[in-house]
Order: sequence, then C-alpha cells, then structure tokens
Amino acid sequence: MEQKRVWKEIGTAVGISCLVTVLFLVIVAFVLLKAGLGEGVISKIMIAGYVLAPATGGFVLGKKRKVNRFLWGLLAGAVYFFIYAVIALCVQNASMTDILWVAIPVCLGGMAGGMLS
Repeated sequence: MEQKRVWKEIGTAVGISCLVTVLFLVIVAFVLLKAGLGEGVISKIMIAGYVLAPATGGFVLGKKRKVNRFLWGLLAGAVYFFIYAVIALCVQNASMTDILWVAIPVCLGGMAGGMLS
C-alpha cells in the first residue's frame, strides 16, 4: 500500500512539472512573438525552463515526503528527464549527447526544489 502511495506522489510531482513546462512554453512563445529575441537569449530562457519545471516537481514531492527531500527531488527530476529524453528522441533528431547535457540542469533543478521544500 505504501509503495502505491509513493508512486502516486511521484506521478503527481512529475505531472505538475509537465504542467509548468507547458505553461512556461506558452509564455515563452508569446514573449518571442512580441519581442523577437535572439538565439542566445532563447537558449538561456530554455535552460531556466529546464531548471524551473523539475524544481516545482521536486518541491511538491519534497513537501509530501518528509525525509531525504533532496533525494526525492532528484528522483522527480530524473523521472522528468526520462520523459523528456523519450519525447526528444521520438520527435526530433537530437543526438544522445545533446539530450544527456539536459540531464544536468533538470536533475539539479529537481534536487534544488526538494531542498527548498
């Protein structure tokens, strides 16, 4: 019974991370439409999104699990990254090294969210 609850909490945290990602992408698309930012600024905004979304999931999971919050946040970030990697491999022709470089900010963002909870 406990294991089902843990997986439900992880799913909730990752689901919230995905919702934050969608909201973030909509806001960024609107800003790009109105401002016409350069490529360097866009890449920095995307890195911020890679940190912000799993941080919210790590924060939520850290609040639910009272012990080892940073590890739970790291787990939320790792699950979020796994979903990201599967989608990136299916949708775009990204190399595996490019996808693995995203793992660093995603996992660290999840861990930071867990520590802040």
